[in-house]
Amino acid sequence: MSGEPAEAETVDIYDDVSELGLPISIRVVSMSMVGGLLGTILMLPVLVGIPQALGLFLTEPITRFAGFAAFFGIEPTATLGMIVFGVGGTFVLPLIFLVVGSFLPPREPRYLRGVTFATFFWTGFAPAFWPGTGVLAVGIFLIVSLVGHWVYGATLGYVLDRTTGIPQHEV
Repeated sequence: MSGEPAEAETVDIYDDVSELGLPISIRVVSMSMVGGLLGTILMLPVLVGIPQALGLFLTEPITRFAGFAAFFGIEPTATLGMIVFGVGGTFVLPLIFLVVGSFLPPREPRYLRGVTFATFFWTGFAPAFWPGTGVLAVGIFLIVSLVGHWVYGATLGYVLDRTTGIPQHEV
């Protein structure tokens, strides 16, 4: 009791998260899905708009995306493919990101882990939606689809990082 004021202690939220771990709560899941929805919406002008403007957009790959529907006796259509694409980007991929996001580079800024995550998924997207046309169309497809995935990943990572943080896990 020397009469001196106690020194204020500052706590960095990321120090706590990496030491203690961030539980995956309903709020974290909800925020990841918000980030996935925003990412899906923001990637569409790049992924669909640019190829459409250049006359390169084909609906056949989207129909193939819904091809699993035939297993259930449902006719695959472009509309069903778009629904599956939206559900995947809004619900499925954000949940996967919650699990693997803490293991991805870069260390800082953390939201760019979403770009790394989206790049991994792009490597499956590119061959699945390969346009199969001329060299110019393939080149544009590869660049535009990669940039579109980066927009998605950056948005997903940013929203999650800014609202709840990216969960850290110990293995």
